Amino acid sequence: MPVKVITTELGHSLPPEQPHNITFHIPGWETAKALRRGDPNLLSKLSSIYPRFGPWCEVRQLSTALHKALSLPETYGLIIFVHPDSFTTAQRYSSDGKWRKPEHLVPPSDLWFRVVEIPISSEDKVRLYITAFPQKHAPGVVGTWQNYGCGISSRLAAACLAHLDSLAILPFTATGADDVSLPNIPEPTYLPLTEAHTGLKSRIVELAQRSPLDKEKANLLSPENVFLYPTGMAAVWRLHNALITLRPEGEIVVLGSVFHNSYHLFEESPNGMKHFGSCDAKSNLFDELEKYLEGEKQKGGRPAYCFAEFPSNPILVSVDLLRLRKLADKYDFPIIIDDTIGSFANIDVLPVADVIVTSITKSLSGYANCMGGSLLLPPSTPLSPSLSPLLTTTFRNEYFHPDASLLLSNSQSYLARSATLNSNALSLATYLNSEAQDPSSPVKAVFYPPFLDTKPNYDAVMRAPTPEFPNPGYGCLLAVDFESLDLAKTFYDNLSVYQGPHLGAHLTLAFPFNDAIWGVEPEAAEYLKTFGANPEQVRVSVGLESEEELIDTFKYAVEKAKGEKKRLTSQN
Repeated sequence: MPVKVITTELGHSLPPEQPHNITFHIPGWETAKALRRGDPNLLSKLSSIYPRFGPWCEVRQLSTALHKALSLPETYGLIIFVHPDSFTTAQRYSSDGKWRKPEHLVPPSDLWFRVVEIPISSEDKVRLYITAFPQKHAPGVVGTWQNYGCGISSRLAAACLAHLDSLAILPFTATGADDVSLPNIPEPTYLPLTEAHTGLKSRIVELAQRSPLDKEKANLLSPENVFLYPTGMAAVWRLHNALITLRPEGEIVVLGSVFHNSYHLFEESPNGMKHFGSCDAKSNLFDELEKYLEGEKQKGGRPAYCFAEFPSNPILVSVDLLRLRKLADKYDFPIIIDDTIGSFANIDVLPVADVIVTSITKSLSGYANCMGGSLLLPPSTPLSPSLSPLLTTTFRNEYFHPDASLLLSNSQSYLARSATLNSNALSLATYLNSEAQDPSSPVKAVFYPPFLDTKPNYDAVMRAPTPEFPNPGYGCLLAVDFESLDLAKTFYDNLSVYQGPHLGAHLTLAFPFNDAIWGVEPEAAEYLKTFGANPEQVRVSVGLESEEELIDTFKYAVEKAKGEKKRLTSQN
């Protein structure tokens, strides 16, 4: 089969292109690195972007309109939230000299806070909390948008733009030098909770109760045990704040490779984190972890909580959750599992997790056109009596109902799509793994659960087959390691799939995740290499294309890399 040519222009979303899409095609290895550097020339060409990367499209249009309405200086930028705690968050983040570069720190008097109100319907008025800052210090502020995921969505921005003629500017001004805690600022409206939110929570419970490993625990679940947030990172952020309120004394234990925004959130927490990078079967993870836990116990301490992705992003290692549960019970710490990669369809971590966090933006949504995050707090966990009331009483809805409604609609095809994603990813990984066995191939290794030594750990929490979903599998994500950076680049630059960040979409996406995301942080990049997250790696989120098309497309790119390997070998 001839390799299909991608005709989408640079900076445009996966088809069908439409407002509010969350992907963008940026072909080429060096283009991916330019994105991470914030190259202005590249950014000027992006008509779509992953929303947490920064205000874009409708959000940028609303920002421009509010900038004018508030008479801000041309040298200022702004970011918009619906939760008023964004003010104190910006104060802390922008003045944190330990983690911000000196040139990015914002003088308190230069950090400005404003509040506006826009009626988006006859019944609903939305108050927006605006943080304004000098553009020259932007990296010292926009991290609150990127790392915590609570910025307004493009659909909410569009609704506000449609009613901008009714904008009201509240008589409130403050700076970073003022007390902007909740009692001292205009009372928020937040966003209305609707049937879409209720339906989505019920859908998540329905999926969590499918073919459970522990029926008794699963049967206790109800929609009240689900909390919805505008993004997966927002879910992580809100849960993190609740947990360190309950357990303020310890470090956060983080296992394996985790998403880079999560990593930065954890390392910047008040007591920091203890990271165990190597979690494969050859590592001494549990000996080292128990030694650490015993040391903390002897000092009268304990971890705030333990966090792991299952399997990990991007190297797909599956930590031994059953063994981890035994340690958690022995040393008294909660286990938080991000199951986004394995996904509800394939795995059931309910028997071992105290809280399950999911970026439902990914395969549950599946069409790369809306965002969302969820927490599932099982009532069976010992953590529930203290955490559930705290989450319930502090929860304020930041998730716009049209986003929730679309995600609920998308989720109706979730199981059918998951079956195809599982099958396609396994077929592709099997082909690439065969290449890794060939000495003439540039492919060094394939990272996909059934080809790793942690496969038994994944299989231990895999759901049983059902008539509705007869083939639970290993999800849509895999990574391919190459013998050198040059060969990885040759492969990638000849790979005719959509190229850019995101996973779980309807079409295949590839991205040089480690080199692009961590390459700007040399020390971190070196550390990641110690547990297998190598710069010569290409992350692949497999889509719904035909298996034949996928294999032919990847085979073509591998052959190009083989040719380059042969050429380089002949020169030596």
